Amino acid sequence: MYLNTLDVKLTPRTETDSYNLKINESTLEILCLIYEFKVATGWHISRFLTQRDLDKYIYAKLHRMWKAGLLESFKVYSGSLAGIPVFYMLGKAGLKVLAEHGKYSEVQLRIYPHAKTLLSWGLFKHESQIVELASLEVKNKSKNFNITFKGEISSLSQELLSNRPVKALTPDYTVLYHIGAMEQYVYSEFERALKSKDVMLQKVERYASQWTPEERATKTLRFIFQTPHMEQSFWMNILSNKPSLLHHLRILTTNLSLLQDHVQFLEPIYLSESTVKLLKDGKLKLDTSTRTKLFAFL
Repeated sequence: MYLNTLDVKLTPRTETDSYNLKINESTLEILCLIYEFKVATGWHISRFLTQRDLDKYIYAKLHRMWKAGLLESFKVYSGSLAGIPVFYMLGKAGLKVLAEHGKYSEVQLRIYPHAKTLLSWGLFKHESQIVELASLEVKNKSKNFNITFKGEISSLSQELLSNRPVKALTPDYTVLYHIGAMEQYVYSEFERALKSKDVMLQKVERYASQWTPEERATKTLRFIFQTPHMEQSFWMNILSNKPSLLHHLRILTTNLSLLQDHVQFLEPIYLSESTVKLLKDGKLKLDTSTRTKLFAFL
């Protein structure tokens, strides 16, 4: 999706729009979801909550939360006259409610971007694609296993450098697959633009340095690339320049061309160290014809 203009405005309210909303668990859950992913539409929220709440109820609830000032909204031209989706972000009152109910620390809530920042084309494009991916993946939740999510701010890991906190790990979101007593964390990085070889290796190295051998048994680093070419470039880079990193991390990759439907998240669409082959036939080539599942138990 693209913003229809670089000068998108938040939906204005009138005096008749004011609404005294009772804060309940449903309200808090919606606020937390939008906080986690920064922006979301009604259908994104519905995918996360639809097993308990009807779609129509969620859309009405979001509108009442907007009227109460907990949320801000704006419209986006989606490339078709068939519909102009409404996106929601947290308003100042929404952030205050989360603080009052102890859902996040003051430091975390201060990191939440201002409306002007979120309405910038580059950031909105990135965040809207992330919430779309996560809300698709959650549709695979079933009686057999639970799937929960943390967004970028909650996934942030920091370390001290000269006694100052510095971002160490910044996944776009984290997924927890929970089956019985078994838990598996999937740290997901969505790569929308092609980064330099050094930058990509440094990102992987940060994960390798942060996770202990015990933690690596339950953690997966997943890259979702915009294009197949970007995915292949990643593997060519790491196999040619730092293959030792693959011995310390479980890394899986895929690309958007293989993620057109929610069930595909559980299908063999991922490349891994065991499936990618580096061939030397005059020049280096990659054999990516074999792919694997996210987990063998799926």
